[in-house]
Amino acid sequence: MDEDRHEPLVEVRAGRLYVPAQTYELVLAGFPAVALLARDGGWWLIPLKAGAGGLQLKQRNARGDRVVEAQEFLRSQGVDDAQEPMTFSLEFDTGRGAYRFGRIASTR
Repeated sequence: MDEDRHEPLVEVRAGRLYVPAQTYELVLAGFPAVALLARDGGWWLIPLKAGAGGLQLKQRNARGDRVVEAQEFLRSQGVDDAQEPMTFSLEFDTGRGAYRFGRIASTR
């Protein structure tokens, strides 16, 4: 992923959602979990406070990158674990209090 960009980016690969440290600090700091939903023809990421359930944002390395085990959600959306990685921007929707997965920013 291009970590020099200022918009929040995430990558989907091998059944997981990878969140670079920069994206985590920009939009998810203070939220230990997220919910992933498919609504209105798109995917949505909803930050969740402690105790609210959801999918845990696990710290992946010392740099602060995070990962979410999202196999069930991704498979339900037709994304195979072996599919090529996909990078998305996150676009905040104030009306929903959630981030919509934006256009595919790049693929490998």
